[in-house]
Amino acid sequence: MELPLYFSKPVLHHIKHFVSGMLSSGFTGTLTDIHRESLQERDRRTLSHFLTHGNWNPSYLERIVQQVAFQQIKTHAQRDQSPIFVILDDTVCEKTKPSSQATHTIQGASFQHSHLKGRSV
Repeated sequence: MELPLYFSKPVLHHIKHFVSGMLSSGFTGTLTDIHRESLQERDRRTLSHFLTHGNWNPSYLERIVQQVAFQQIKTHAQRDQSPIFVILDDTVCEKTKPSSQATHTIQGASFQHSHLKGRSV
């Protein structure tokens, strides 16, 4: 992953191992899994400390990762002369009060359980 030098080398090292661990087949959602699957040589608590006390701008990182991902998709599509398909997944959208043009909240969708909020949304 080629990220601008906004991040120090140690931070990039942590990010690389974090992503590697999350993308592995043995990942079930824990930091222990990330540490084990990424083959990180440092103690597992180092990753926890990095996530808890790390100082970075998350919106900047998200924007850069999106740009890099889109560029890779675009390059692949151009090379193979294949279309780019986009799926908009709104399953995590909360039902809200209708806009001035809608007659119902998120028409055609039912309530779902949000694990983040611990209730139906």
